[in-house]
Amino acid sequence: MLLNRQIIFLYVTLAVSVGYLVTALSLGSPIAEGTLTPAFFPILVGGAAILFCSILIVQALRAAPETGPADEVRSYAHVWVVVAIFFYILAFKPLGYFLSSGLFVFALILLFSKFEKMVLKAIISAVIVGVAFVMFQQLFGVRLPTQWG
Repeated sequence: MLLNRQIIFLYVTLAVSVGYLVTALSLGSPIAEGTLTPAFFPILVGGAAILFCSILIVQALRAAPETGPADEVRSYAHVWVVVAIFFYILAFKPLGYFLSSGLFVFALILLFSKFEKMVLKAIISAVIVGVAFVMFQQLFGVRLPTQWG
């Protein structure tokens, strides 16, 4: 099936990703004088988004067509992701990077998985937030807000 809700969403996401990458490329060179510039991360994200979206489109096109209307319960995960992003934006400055990002990542992991192995999911969230902090602080030189100042 060439056009269903999933594949249309992927096409739209691909188009937005291409637009994002084009905009990111207008920021300038990603590497200047042997160091990374502020354009590096947006270009990396745009390229990765296009790559992964393309992979998902190919997988969706290769998948067997559905035999009929599914009697599945509708998932509203997309709405909950938007709600989580909204609250993350609101909480980022007052709560600081670690607490707001940790809760956000943990919420997203729970949203897309079962409510099992909560400690492991909390550890994974902490690792993701820690790696991102080191990456932004050390690699990109971006100062992130913290609770302690």
